[in-house]
Amino acid sequence: MSTIYRKYRPQTFADITGQDHIVKTIINEITSNKIAHAYLFSGSRGVGKTTVARLLAKALNCAARSGIPPAGGDQNRKNDEYEPCNACSSCIEITAGNNIDVMEVDAASHTGVDNVRENIIDNAQFKPTRSKYKIFIIDEVHMLSTSAFNALLKTLEEPPSHVIFILATTEPHKLPATIISRCQRFNFKKVGYDSMMERLKNICSEEKIKVDKKVLEKIINKSDGCMRDAESLLGQILSLDLKEIGEQEAEMILPTSNAQTILDFVNNLFENQTAEAIKLVHRMLSEGINLEQFSYDVIEVLRLMLITRAGGLKNSETDYSEEDIKKIKKLSEQISVQ
Repeated sequence: MSTIYRKYRPQTFADITGQDHIVKTIINEITSNKIAHAYLFSGSRGVGKTTVARLLAKALNCAARSGIPPAGGDQNRKNDEYEPCNACSSCIEITAGNNIDVMEVDAASHTGVDNVRENIIDNAQFKPTRSKYKIFIIDEVHMLSTSAFNALLKTLEEPPSHVIFILATTEPHKLPATIISRCQRFNFKKVGYDSMMERLKNICSEEKIKVDKKVLEKIINKSDGCMRDAESLLGQILSLDLKEIGEQEAEMILPTSNAQTILDFVNNLFENQTAEAIKLVHRMLSEGINLEQFSYDVIEVLRLMLITRAGGLKNSETDYSEEDIKKIKKLSEQISVQ
């Protein structure tokens, strides 16, 4: 149960959550056969960069799209169909992570120029063994050394026609401008409240376990737009092995800092109710609430209030429920931007 995020990792583009703007563009490129030789996927962790990279690799090397019907797959599949069949040997091997023509390189542990030359540049010269393309997925690419970037640049400038690079990073500002300019860039955004709620509800439905909506809201608030964190937390809750899970049961796993407590504390600050604020902090300490997390949550709510006062807050821009957003907006009326 704790590996929910692996069990439900999207295997088709239709399963991707909260990145519609990226998926639509990539699908159009696949169907029109206008594939870039290098892609740069940037965005915070756990939002689907590596998942989309693997899906792109699967779709491009899918045996069905190459004119070879998959064993047990769709024999009448057309070339303009963008979804991988997930039935041919290429799709199955990429899903399992052992396809010889799709190489995933962790730049965090292969930072040096020698590693780049050996694992990528030299390897890129050879044609793919069985697939249409040889695809390199380089994760955390910003970790490469300057000399490694320089070595990679030459191959990015003039790559062989059978090679595609997919670079993924959480810190695109650390990449040299020369590398960025050679790639087609996609910015992955944090997954919004509604998209995340729908995804978590679908997983609960698949697992045939009823989880209280307030528990799911806590998961979303805690995850800060990171789908992987949300699925990981949900997996921990589902591991309780109960048919129904409410707030009380979930407290054993989830941090107990909740929106109402945060709003009460912020209200105490605005009303200069020092004694009440101290009592609230004391109560949280006795309940074992993580005060570091609570401080982070308070700052986040104050930020949302500032946005509200400065120009208006849209519900889709936050991970809080509609009810909590109404309370935040009401509280923000008590203060000025200054």
